[in-house]
Amino acid sequence: MSSTPVYCVNHPKTETLLTCNKCGKPVCIKCVVRTPVGFRCKECLNIQQAGYYTATPMDHGIAAIAGTIAAMVGGVIAAVLGGFWLIAIFVGPAAGGIIAEIIRRSIGKRRGKYIWLVGCAALILGSFLGASLFGTLSIGFGARGLVYGAISGFLNIGLWIYIILALGTVYARLKS
Repeated sequence: MSSTPVYCVNHPKTETLLTCNKCGKPVCIKCVVRTPVGFRCKECLNIQQAGYYTATPMDHGIAAIAGTIAAMVGGVIAAVLGGFWLIAIFVGPAAGGIIAEIIRRSIGKRRGKYIWLVGCAALILGSFLGASLFGTLSIGFGARGLVYGAISGFLNIGLWIYIILALGTVYARLKS
């Protein structure tokens, strides 16, 4: 057993007995992360996690377009069910799962660090656009129809319940 002290590569004044099991660098308890296969330094862990994300910038654009179109359909359905907020409780998570799956398949099931954020933004935008479109179609086109259609979309409690529940599902499905 060696009597010479070993110091952390990031904190030169901190003595340690831990080493990264991938690169072998001595690290202190502040610089190490416990994984199922042992202790890893944060640099090795970041390199390993970066390999999971294979999405390109084009995939983010495709996810935004596909998610917005799918959410517009869901927004129309939520606007039609508008006053039936109890039904929106069940439709929201199911629609969120369908929208997330449409996004995943449209980008070839590639993973991206921020695909979940694009999917959630597309869900919000598409849902309000779909609900406003339904309101405009039911009132009629023209200045009055566009304004009242947008207002009826924002004031629809069933739509808000639908969006909140669908957001949770889209986030959970695309984050993992």
